[in-house]
Amino acid sequence: MFKFYFLTAFRSLLRNKSYSLLNIAGLALGITCSILLFLVIKYELSYDSFHEKGDRIYRVGLMADVEGEQLPQISMPVPVTEIIRQNNPGLENITQIFGEEDGQITVPATDGNAPKHFLETEPVAFVEPEFFEIFSFETGGVDFSKSMREPNNIVLTESFADKYFPGEDAVGKIVKFNNKLTLNVVAVIPDLPVTTDFPFTMFISYPTVDDFSPYEINRWGTTVSNQNLYVVLPEGASEEEMEAKVSKAIMPHVPDDQSDLKSFFLQPLNDIHFNADFGNYSQRTVTKEVIWAMAVIALFLIITACINFINLATAQAIKRSKEVGMRKVLGSGYWQIMLQFLGETFLITLTATLLSIILTELVLPYLNQLLELEIPFSIIQDPVLLLFLVGQLLLVTLFAGLYPAFILARFKPIAALKSRMATQRVAGLSLRQALVVVQFTICQVLIICTLVVSEQMDYFRSKPLGFNKDAIVILRLPVAQAEKLMAYRHELASNPAVRDVTFALSAPSSDIVAQNNFYFNNSQQSMPFMSNTKYTDENYFNLFDIKFAAGHAYAKSDTIREYVINETMRRKLGLETAQDAIGKTISLGSDKPGPIVGVVEDFHQNSLHEPVAPSIMTTMNMAYYRMAAKIEPRSTEAALQHLEKVWYKAYPDDVFNYEFIDETFKRFYQTEQRQNALFRVFSFIAILIGCLGLYGLVSFMAAQRTKEVGIRKVLGASLFNITYLFSKDFIKLVLIAFVIAVPIAYYLMTLWLQDFTYRISLNYEAFLMAGVITLAIALITMSFQAIKAAMANPVISLKSE
Repeated sequence: MFKFYFLTAFRSLLRNKSYSLLNIAGLALGITCSILLFLVIKYELSYDSFHEKGDRIYRVGLMADVEGEQLPQISMPVPVTEIIRQNNPGLENITQIFGEEDGQITVPATDGNAPKHFLETEPVAFVEPEFFEIFSFETGGVDFSKSMREPNNIVLTESFADKYFPGEDAVGKIVKFNNKLTLNVVAVIPDLPVTTDFPFTMFISYPTVDDFSPYEINRWGTTVSNQNLYVVLPEGASEEEMEAKVSKAIMPHVPDDQSDLKSFFLQPLNDIHFNADFGNYSQRTVTKEVIWAMAVIALFLIITACINFINLATAQAIKRSKEVGMRKVLGSGYWQIMLQFLGETFLITLTATLLSIILTELVLPYLNQLLELEIPFSIIQDPVLLLFLVGQLLLVTLFAGLYPAFILARFKPIAALKSRMATQRVAGLSLRQALVVVQFTICQVLIICTLVVSEQMDYFRSKPLGFNKDAIVILRLPVAQAEKLMAYRHELASNPAVRDVTFALSAPSSDIVAQNNFYFNNSQQSMPFMSNTKYTDENYFNLFDIKFAAGHAYAKSDTIREYVINETMRRKLGLETAQDAIGKTISLGSDKPGPIVGVVEDFHQNSLHEPVAPSIMTTMNMAYYRMAAKIEPRSTEAALQHLEKVWYKAYPDDVFNYEFIDETFKRFYQTEQRQNALFRVFSFIAILIGCLGLYGLVSFMAAQRTKEVGIRKVLGASLFNITYLFSKDFIKLVLIAFVIAVPIAYYLMTLWLQDFTYRISLNYEAFLMAGVITLAIALITMSFQAIKAAMANPVISLKSE
């Protein structure tokens, strides 16, 4: 019986090729998008889910009270680790990690071979042996209990061991890190999974960090964002109770000058990848809201594809009324006809699914490139994906095919054989209109969201930042070795292609942040808020064109002597005018007080997600990690060649590497740029699917009103009159969908924009443009079938069956 059903269904689909192709195309697009989004969601949710103790691993954070506001942070003072170990409140295990963003690895010369230099962009970790006990990374059975407690030892992952020592056993070899640390390779372990927020390529024993970090890392007053503390709770322990016990164990040992610390909290490991407030070592987070948004978009696209199928299937119902009537006369029952047409739907959906698998295989590499991910695609090796495909196949078959099958199965045989199928008997037009309104609504919501996101991205690019960033190259300097290149300052700027150079901790806007407690105007108490401290030389203000509101730049110095503050700091200090700040004193920690000699206008120090922070600027050669060079835009190549030549005079063993400052700003908004790209792609696909749905509805209307169109033409109706007859219904549907889409899109974009301190105002242009675009697409799509109906020969249209 089932073989007969499928054979009949297959023949029916072959007879109606255009109908079949439209349905398969619409479903294939929707299913492909759902598969891609499912893969992305599954990939993101799998981050660090493989750790055996994952549900009990927590990152320790501290809560500070700043002017009455509770500010959480995950930067952990080093002394906290030892305090917890000495006063363990019942934790199963404890470890601290110091992460370094990147660095240079040098393989020393051996057997007459020249040394090899590798500039790595992957993060490096200083870890304790407990790290490998807490996290379930493969170690090949190596015991790190001794090697990771001794300084100057390093563990390499397999791919990097092969990179540095191809064809050799790396264990026992020597490498140099940043030409500062000489390290012994004590083990090689398998590469870490890509779905981890600990994407380290090598592990250095934690005691080595004392010789590496330029900060006094063991002080309570030093909090570095890449110094984290992780603990494992005992089985069955309550998170709230352990959080209270951890705070109780630490707080009695907090020094008096750290009185702003109020408590400590625990952040679950499974929250780290989705919490943008704290960040992680992969420097990549995806909020749960974005995950839900992708799931909803996938659902919307599947729904629009199914709506297409319903519209096209019911449009075909009139053409197949005689077939249904004949089947009923020959004895087919209600459920037999239902199964027959559900079988057709299953065949179409199965074909669309198989086509979607091929499309996914072709498109996934481009999606991986866009999102900078490594999402695998293997149905055989991924049972969850296989289950998703089978479940989706069945659900789409039922959702898309049940209603058309129900309509066809309830045809009356006599009426069907005489082709007297009224519109209401085929399908209620109100339901058909509602389905198309849903499609239009989804399309317009996605279009509005795309336009708003694009406008916000344009705002990022065009908003004045308070400094000049054009034609500026940033060079990362070896740690605490800025003075070597500073000795060549005159030579650096001697080439006409290089206008000026400056040395600093970072560019004006940067992801490098140094925060300090400070004392103002000889006060014995530190201020109740921290400063964003920027260490720069005296050329910094001129090169970046930072304007002074009062005073001037500080004098040349290799240590802290004088200070410049920004307007936000001036307001936080309670000074009415910029001039009032001149002559007041500031001291950072134990440094001697120095005078404020200038106040600069505010400039953005981070992304536009964040407000301008109160800032202090001063000199200190040891803290200069970057050199910035202002170059002639028309002589970029000559400038870079000159900088490289001088660089190797100062650092013959360090790889020359540069970055234009514009690239820094791109990183600030990578997440938003990716969201924008995804919105564009899925908006286009939603529109394309919607066009197929419109075509289906017009086909239905044309089939229903064939004789009416013929009569109108006989009575003198023009091509325009006939086209307008169909158009007015679509215009009404677009307007209804527009009214529904506007408040939905407004609500969603209002929530999204709240993440930005500096953002655009929602205006009517984006909403109006979305309506116009959708209306234009609807009219263009509709016009093909409407004109075809209008141009049909009325004699043929009116001929009796």
